[in-house]
Amino acid sequence: MRILDDELILSPSDLTGFAACAHLTQLELQAVRGQIEKPERDDPLLDVLSKRGTEHEQAQLAKQHAEAGAGRVVTISTETRTRADLLARAAETEQAMRDGADVIYQAVFVDGRWAGYADFVWKVDRPSPNLGAWSYEVADAKLARSVKAAAVLQCCAYSDAIARIQGVEPERLHVITGDGETHSFRVADYSAYYRRQKADLEATVLDGVAASAITLDTYPHPVDHCSICRWGAVCATQRRRDDHLSLVAGMSRSATRRLTDVDITTRRALAAATVHERPPRMAEATYDKLRRQAALQVRGEGHTPPLFELLPVVWPGAPGGPDPDDPFAELRPRGLAALPAPSPGDLFLDLEGDPYVDGGLEYLWGVTWVGAGGAPHYRASWAHDRAAEKLAFEAVIDLIVARRAEHPGMHVYHYAPYEPSAIRRLMGTHGTRESEVDDLLTGEVFVDLYSVVRHSLRLSSESYSLKQVEKLYMQRPPGEVMDAGSSIVAYEEYLREPAQDKLDAIERYNQDDCDSTLGLREWFEARRAEVEAAEGEIPRPVTTARDRTDLVAALDEVDALADALIAGIPDDPTARTREQQATWLLAQLLHW
Repeated sequence: MRILDDELILSPSDLTGFAACAHLTQLELQAVRGQIEKPERDDPLLDVLSKRGTEHEQAQLAKQHAEAGAGRVVTISTETRTRADLLARAAETEQAMRDGADVIYQAVFVDGRWAGYADFVWKVDRPSPNLGAWSYEVADAKLARSVKAAAVLQCCAYSDAIARIQGVEPERLHVITGDGETHSFRVADYSAYYRRQKADLEATVLDGVAASAITLDTYPHPVDHCSICRWGAVCATQRRRDDHLSLVAGMSRSATRRLTDVDITTRRALAAATVHERPPRMAEATYDKLRRQAALQVRGEGHTPPLFELLPVVWPGAPGGPDPDDPFAELRPRGLAALPAPSPGDLFLDLEGDPYVDGGLEYLWGVTWVGAGGAPHYRASWAHDRAAEKLAFEAVIDLIVARRAEHPGMHVYHYAPYEPSAIRRLMGTHGTRESEVDDLLTGEVFVDLYSVVRHSLRLSSESYSLKQVEKLYMQRPPGEVMDAGSSIVAYEEYLREPAQDKLDAIERYNQDDCDSTLGLREWFEARRAEVEAAEGEIPRPVTTARDRTDLVAALDEVDALADALIAGIPDDPTARTREQQATWLLAQLLHW
């Protein structure tokens, strides 16, 4: 959103921003009218995203040049300081389409108060009324590994502009994700949603343009877009000042609306609310959980370590627990009852990944275990490329399998589901350790301590991240890297300017996370012992082992055949002949 020659100009980015947060649009309107000043956001992670996004776009441009041939890619200048500049660039884009350019890079489109810059416009062999034997479809390069709704909405806006020029709506739009894959979608499937969002935004903007001053009638509710929004800190400050309900851990937007409907509008009001003030459309259990969470947060303000309350321990068959004969009951043990018995073979795992390196790279695998003397031992495996990632993955799986052979009751502890999800993904990506990973997953070797936290503990914090929970049992030493985002920034800095001290800082952070996971398990075991002393024994979860003899034998045969097929085939796909690539694919399909 900007002013050119005293006229407000909207872009497809404004449309995606409006779809994500109507309050953002109101703030932007105030800013372009001079009522407030746009904040400058100093965020190293956003700088990384910007640099990686530009690199991804340039890589795709180089690919277009290679595929289309010399002179068939037309680049449009993005220098547009006036509306006349915009119109001139738009005219150049239209002329390139009429001339039949294979690819138009940074295509500029103008329609009234709308102006946009599409990364790529591709020529396709589909006739159009205004161009003749060809037409065009839009393709945008996005750094994410999966297609987001905002990317499709943005491409719909460009497709709308293309339709006006060529006289027919493009059949498809395309999103090129960070892993280099092109994802295609039918424009007609999303056009109605696009038109509705566009009409709503235009109505909002027209009201703002007509008014003598913009008065905000929206509220800065937290949304996913906040993490990359320049107004994020401004909105967070307002929520803190208002003691907003969103400050209550576990509060959803729908719960906020229902509480507001019965005039419970602040965290303190919820903390002081009675059971009789429950909104009519909110479940009793949900209301009780949020009310108690708010009360603990209010009571625990300023407390270090935070206050905590243990939740009742229930398991199938226990008094007050789920009925084992009820087919619809959740029969898995939860909370403290989900903790397996400690084993000397237990491992504590934490991964560091950079989603922007070649479509994603798990570059550090950290594992902690308790040694014979009771002191924690830590091992780090680094991976700076795809081949090293495979070796690190195999090494960690082999370590887990070896520990399990020595200590059959061992488990691998982690916090939140990232680690087992990454292991599943890498098993498929690299086509290795399938049998071992399957055995670990079905044997329930991985234990998510975040799940244990959520079902056993109430904490006087706004977040249940490991950094907040660990304040109960440890004080992390100050360091250069303190969260996942800054670890990505540090690793990106290392990739640009390699220096061992950057890797050392990340490794210290990773070791702290591994040690913290161990500390959390120990803290839970101490709480469990206290509960058992007061209330009686809590059963441990039981995993039923399955006979895998025939499966292992069959997989060994498949592995041997696959190894024979790929023997001598280069690891680098670009170095393979067509026959070698086909043989390699066949070898991977054997496991399927």
